[in-house]
Amino acid sequence: MLTSRDHDQPPPHTPFEDRPSLTVAALGALALVTVLALTGFFGPAEYGTDERTISVEAGDEFTLTVPARPWMGEHWYLAGEPDADVLGYRGTREETEGTDDDIAGGGDGTAYFDFTARAKGTTTVTLLHCPMARCSGVASAEATSPPVPTAATTDEPPDEPAYFRYEITVR
Repeated sequence: MLTSRDHDQPPPHTPFEDRPSLTVAALGALALVTVLALTGFFGPAEYGTDERTISVEAGDEFTLTVPARPWMGEHWYLAGEPDADVLGYRGTREETEGTDDDIAGGGDGTAYFDFTARAKGTTTVTLLHCPMARCSGVASAEATSPPVPTAATTDEPPDEPAYFRYEITVR
């Protein structure tokens, strides 16, 4: 039952109701973090096997990421250097997660091919996927018959060797 005293009490306040400037500051900080994350501020932009037409700004660093399963004899190779005036190749690295039994070489992971956009232009980066020890590099893949195909643009890495071609445009 309500008394006259209950009607005299103001409704409860929310923490930000009396401090609109805190609300604005919190929203501004959230927007800034979102923009920085989308622009690659927290690290180089990464592109997977499903993104093979890429546009970057001169000076940007970016990475092509591909699935790595070394325990299955799966390896990736840079099959041809891109135009050095347009892109600088910084190297390859691989990260794998161990298996439950911590078997050496076991587990899945990611291989990273790192680049720096140098100047305006367009160039092609070609990666060779060698699954299940079917090739040991570009030379052995080129010596196979029939020739190694180019993977379709939406394919996951196939069970046979395939080239993955990335068209990189530097603006």
